[in-house]
Amino acid sequence: MCVWRERGAAAWRHGPVEFADGQTDGADWLFDLLTDRGTDAYVDYAEDYFERPVDRDAAAAVLTGAPLTHRTVTALSPAADFDAVAARARALGRTV
Repeated sequence: MCVWRERGAAAWRHGPVEFADGQTDGADWLFDLLTDRGTDAYVDYAEDYFERPVDRDAAAAVLTGAPLTHRTVTALSPAADFDAVAARARALGRTV
């Protein structure tokens, strides 16, 4: 994927990109998380990115919009201050 905007340009530009044999633009993995909204996709991403296990049930609760609980917050971030997280979640319109 290649998109650019030159100084003074009125719009973003894009164009054809040529790849050497065996190379790709990375779209097959770059946009996986955007196109697969499932819990497993997020857990796979998060475990790879944060290099630690992620509680699948807690992630599913957040992704499905279930009310935020102390258990969910603790499962995802044991050191998090639940009251602070809950206040932020309420400010974002989440049910706690």
